[in-house]
Amino acid sequence: MTRRFLMAVVTMGSALLTGCDGVVEPRLERDPAPGGSASVASTHQALLSPELEASLACVQGYAEAGTCDWAHWSELWETCETYEHPELEDGLFIAEVQAGRCTSANWTSLREQLVAPRPPSVRVRVNCLADSQVLQEATLDGCYAVTGAQASYFDVPMGTTVTLHAGVDCTGDSTDIDSDTNLCDTSFASGASANDKVRSFRIQSSARRAVPYRYDCADNEPTCVKNFNGRLNQVNKTHTVKVIRVVMDGRVTPSLSEIRGNIREMYDFFDGASHHQVGMRFYPDQTVNVPTTRDCGKAKSQALKKSSSNAQLNVLMMPLGLCEESHGGGRRITLASRLQRDYAHETGHSLGLGHGNKVDANGVFDSSGDPSTYMGTLPSESYNLPQLHWLGWTRKHDLIKINAAIEDGGSTDLTLRPVNRNVDIGSSVALGAVYERSDLGRRLFVAMPKSRTTDVNQIDGGEVFVYRAGMCVGCTGISMGSTVAARIPVKPQQASEPVKGFIADDLYLKQVGVESQPVTENGITVEVFTSVTLRIKRSVPKVLSPAHGSMTSNSLPTYSGRTEPGLTIKVLVDDVRVGIITATDEGTWSFTQPTALAPGLHTVSAKAEDSAGHVSPPSEPHTFTVDTTGN
Repeated sequence: MTRRFLMAVVTMGSALLTGCDGVVEPRLERDPAPGGSASVASTHQALLSPELEASLACVQGYAEAGTCDWAHWSELWETCETYEHPELEDGLFIAEVQAGRCTSANWTSLREQLVAPRPPSVRVRVNCLADSQVLQEATLDGCYAVTGAQASYFDVPMGTTVTLHAGVDCTGDSTDIDSDTNLCDTSFASGASANDKVRSFRIQSSARRAVPYRYDCADNEPTCVKNFNGRLNQVNKTHTVKVIRVVMDGRVTPSLSEIRGNIREMYDFFDGASHHQVGMRFYPDQTVNVPTTRDCGKAKSQALKKSSSNAQLNVLMMPLGLCEESHGGGRRITLASRLQRDYAHETGHSLGLGHGNKVDANGVFDSSGDPSTYMGTLPSESYNLPQLHWLGWTRKHDLIKINAAIEDGGSTDLTLRPVNRNVDIGSSVALGAVYERSDLGRRLFVAMPKSRTTDVNQIDGGEVFVYRAGMCVGCTGISMGSTVAARIPVKPQQASEPVKGFIADDLYLKQVGVESQPVTENGITVEVFTSVTLRIKRSVPKVLSPAHGSMTSNSLPTYSGRTEPGLTIKVLVDDVRVGIITATDEGTWSFTQPTALAPGLHTVSAKAEDSAGHVSPPSEPHTFTVDTTGN
């Protein structure tokens, strides 16, 4: 029986946060306090998941007891569930254990090594088992000589192709591998066995492979939205997929044909949504029998010991009713149900996507509450626009950065087409508008998720969503989460009502045009929207008086400014709300200080609120001085 102790490195990034059962996704920072600042690095995945912390604490216990060694490896691997975390399964940890360096005295430095981002390595092992001794390793592209004649197993990071050669200097009979490979079952192109016959190998990272939708933003392209995902080449390729079906007496596990059918359906979506950048081929399946237990974790660890997870995506299907939740991350997804949504959700984690969340007008955060993405808990038909962009599935003209158009009081009218399932229809109309706050490391995406209302989820055709998402410069692992900050109806509830504008964080949006047509199917007529045109401005109101830096002898000054007509203005003096006023039809507002101000320095700022309760960030404070002495 082959014991599978090692899972390949996740070169889409060390997944600092993995799985759906207890995923902790750091929320994007809000505006900094006056006088403070937020670092762009705040959107990096700097936190470890509670599960990884628990696993590390468990390993530390073994180190302090003097039993973090090879003799106790199997027990440690199962007890501490190190197999659940790419940081502990990329070969470094097992190598340190084998070398006798997992000790109490060395634990602090070893822990830092384990959780630090590190380049993926190709590892050569001495026999055909994945946990055998490492003969050599290499990380950079190039040709390498095999330092011995015992090469029988290669660990190959995702996104890397290794060409094995029978001759020195990367010559002679050869074969390509792109995932962990047992050479006992591998042949050269000639048909000769590769086991113990590899004399050299060449590493070729997929970063050198062209990706159709990778593009650069030039300095003279202010509307270009840059994609900071450094793993696009590893996402957009043909994925190898392996099904590991776990069976247990007394429980039912879906059949291999059902599992494969669901995987094919998911990759049909990937094919269309990625514009044919993502493909799939199956590796041979495995069916693993495990002893009867009510413990999901124990059953899973037993299954992993009896199987090999050597594909880019390894689908571990558990017996139904045994595990409470599905989860994913790295190269493996573990499914607890037969729901199609679970396949796309957990595979999304493996591709680097975080959860799709939402927040209501009262600021109440609903984890995974976004119905417009598979990365929520509600039924969906696609990933949302920030996530599609992160995966490299949007073209340059699909997104329009609007910063230059709306700063300094400007506005822009932008026409958007529906995202739907992101199938390429050859349209030149944009999918979304993007407003960027590089000082906070975040973006606002504006998009129309669906063209028509269906019974799949709670989204109306033509409805506009505004998402918060990180710019994610240098992010790795499960990084591209998002939050729905506002939803804008395509039409008023009553036809006689005027179209209202809505606030979504830094933006004020008002629908100024739609294109739609009725479509009748099976005797039912629905309205199908082909585009919506939005007028977009900054939502922050302006304070005009008192002027910044001015002086007044009036201890009851009148504050005034401009905003959008009909919005509610909250006036803050010295960071305390002193009054609320509704803007006029011309967009002006004024409010007189209700109680006398003490002599000295004061500040005034304002926030705007729409009819749905969405509130803008505060305006820049105006500083003024009250001097009643007459001097």
